[in-house]
Amino acid sequence: MGQRASHYYDTKPAQPKRRFLIKLNIRGQFLEFASSSGVFSKDKVDLGTIVLIDSLELPDSREVLDMGCGYGAIGIAIAKLYPAIKVTMVDVNPAAVKLVRENIERNDVKNAEVLHSDLYSLLGGRSFDAIVSNPPLAAGYKTIFPMIEGAFGHLREGGFLQIVLRKGVNAIPRKMEDVFQNVTTVSKKSGYRVFRSFKNAPGNAKIRDQHD
Repeated sequence: MGQRASHYYDTKPAQPKRRFLIKLNIRGQFLEFASSSGVFSKDKVDLGTIVLIDSLELPDSREVLDMGCGYGAIGIAIAKLYPAIKVTMVDVNPAAVKLVRENIERNDVKNAEVLHSDLYSLLGGRSFDAIVSNPPLAAGYKTIFPMIEGAFGHLREGGFLQIVLRKGVNAIPRKMEDVFQNVTTVSKKSGYRVFRSFKNAPGNAKIRDQHD
């Protein structure tokens, strides 16, 4: 994300002062999102989010987790694109969680839920086929590294973690490689990179690039 926004990972952000309505047409889905000045990318869907959604392939997934969901753009897009998938969205920011609930109704989504949780703290022993994130770089590695470490225990065998980052942020994919023993660049677009790590993937302990 790269944008200075301390409120993005704040359990008690300042009261929102303005509201916004964001419209998005992605992969044939027309979506609307209520947003406010209390969340990341308040007045438009972040380009990294769009790149991540465009890169996702989830035909065999049953349950997907959107970690650090903001106002819900990624999770709601997945729910609309894959109506057979159950989507869980998580954010530590109560303003974001409130917006997600509104946006679930606004987009007539029946297969999604949102939890007000600090990373995986309210997920217990739940596991997922995929965990996706446009991680809060403003929160620092002290937040993002535990997110990556926790993903391994909350993924089913063969499941994957998929993250979008601005080009040049190298410590995070290396952390993914360290935790999962594999990481692949699955998309490059507009200055963003999408990285994916599988749980217990055979072989491949290096950073690979599908575009090489």
